[in-house]
Amino acid sequence: YCPGDFLAEAGQTGPSMIVVLAGEVRCEQPQTLFYVELKRGDWCFQNNILGIEAERAHDVVAITHVMVMVLYRHALLNAIVAHPQAREAVLDNETWRAEESVPKLGKLNVFESVPEAVIKRLEKESSPRYFKAGSIILGAGQAVEDDHVFFILRGEVRISVLGIPTRTMGVGASIGVHRFLGLDCPPGQMEIVATSPCDVMALKRETMQWALEEERFEDDLIPYKNGKSILSGGQILDAFGFPIGSAKFVPTCVEESEVFGACSREFVAQIPKLVEEVAFWPKEVIYRQADVGDFMYFIKAGRVRLEAMGRKQHETVGGGATIGDMACLDQVPNHVETAIAETHVWVRILHKKLLRRALSSFPEEERRLMGSKAGGGGNVFG
Repeated sequence: YCPGDFLAEAGQTGPSMIVVLAGEVRCEQPQTLFYVELKRGDWCFQNNILGIEAERAHDVVAITHVMVMVLYRHALLNAIVAHPQAREAVLDNETWRAEESVPKLGKLNVFESVPEAVIKRLEKESSPRYFKAGSIILGAGQAVEDDHVFFILRGEVRISVLGIPTRTMGVGASIGVHRFLGLDCPPGQMEIVATSPCDVMALKRETMQWALEEERFEDDLIPYKNGKSILSGGQILDAFGFPIGSAKFVPTCVEESEVFGACSREFVAQIPKLVEEVAFWPKEVIYRQADVGDFMYFIKAGRVRLEAMGRKQHETVGGGATIGDMACLDQVPNHVETAIAETHVWVRILHKKLLRRALSSFPEEERRLMGSKAGGGGNVFG
């Protein structure tokens, strides 16, 4: 930089710090007389690289010709993964991690009832990650590396399928849970992009494998094993690990859905490429009565209870069933019941926009689709 050049300005976003290699710079507060001069070996913006502050706190102006090194947050976190001996010193200085707004790992559904000793080991062996706004966290056709699960500590991500945004996920959400559980879940067409700066904890599957092999954790991990069993179509177990039924496992729940019963094979064959794989835990609400019907849900495994106001008896559906289709097809203005996961549930979800895109390539299928659901003609989307 030349004398008078601004290296940084107050209020700019910047997840990095600046180290002076040669020359001199002046750090100054805008509209004040306060300043500090930095020389070779000095640095500034430590709070930015540690994630404590998102914006620059002051201006930095070159006094002489100057050479600086810019160290970025993502590179720092990659470095402590490669050199674990530096991990504790760095993460202890990231004071934001102790704030109440940052979710705790034990609160994640997949780790419900997992012993504290295992949670601590998961945290210790995890890899901290940082993604700036606009970064691709997971590309279409990709899986999380090494079947890790990403736990979002800060920020928000947008999920798109074939370029069409479908939903967002924020603090406390997880990415890659199916493969982390060892389920057969090939990568789909989803692209996950950070819409704001995201701090993520990458949890190793190997750590949970270690815990599952430890006899001392056997009883505590029964709910975890139960979830894996149900989502893979195995038996439903009670709190003591005894079977009380089996979860119907239907990998072809999309292709065999009655919603597409009258549609051509060519049309139906493209639908599985448009869905997202989602898991729900017992008592989680999948959608509520009167919600907008943006998705239809194809149940691959597990049981879902359907409740409606004014209806005394609740309906329970399992693998192979399709729910939420009437609202998604605009046959009713909104969802007419509330869907609650009765067990662990694996659903494949299809967004209305993607169904419209599929129908645009098969004009005749819209009439067939409507006919299969209503027994007549009409336009599915009004």
